[in-house]
Amino acid sequence: MSVLISLFRGLRSILILAAAGVLFGAFLMFWEAILMLVETFRMTRLNPDMSVIVSVLRATDKILLGIVLMVVGCGIALGFALDIPPEQRSRLPQWMIIDTVAELKNLFFQMIILYLVVHFAAQVGEMQTPPQWEALVLPVSALLLAGAMKLTASSHHLSEGTRHERSEKQKPGDQA
Repeated sequence: MSVLISLFRGLRSILILAAAGVLFGAFLMFWEAILMLVETFRMTRLNPDMSVIVSVLRATDKILLGIVLMVVGCGIALGFALDIPPEQRSRLPQWMIIDTVAELKNLFFQMIILYLVVHFAAQVGEMQTPPQWEALVLPVSALLLAGAMKLTASSHHLSEGTRHERSEKQKPGDQA
């Protein structure tokens, strides 16, 4: 049994590597957004009539994705891979703490929806002609994902409530 426990403790290092990879991806997104904004600024100075809205939206999209990746990386490291004493944990910013896989899943849903919305806005900004019906794919996808996120969140709350009711019905000395 102790061999199995030490094996599972060793797997935590894989989680730390995963968190480091996610954080590296976040820094790459920030770097790409900065380069994009610098290029936009340079092009605007050369051609003041150029519209920068689409380029700024795309850079904003990358920054938002970098922020979400930063939160996910910190959440994986601090929530699942490292044991942090409660007094140190209470001093961390709340956004760095992800306690459950459900919170991580909800964050991914939100990230994908946000990406789809900003990507759609950038596509609309680039359109030279009136949009076709195919342009509705991204907003409909975001709407369906938002509905799925709401359903999974409510099903999680229902299962938590059922588990809480069962634990209250059972007495500490009862066997189930």
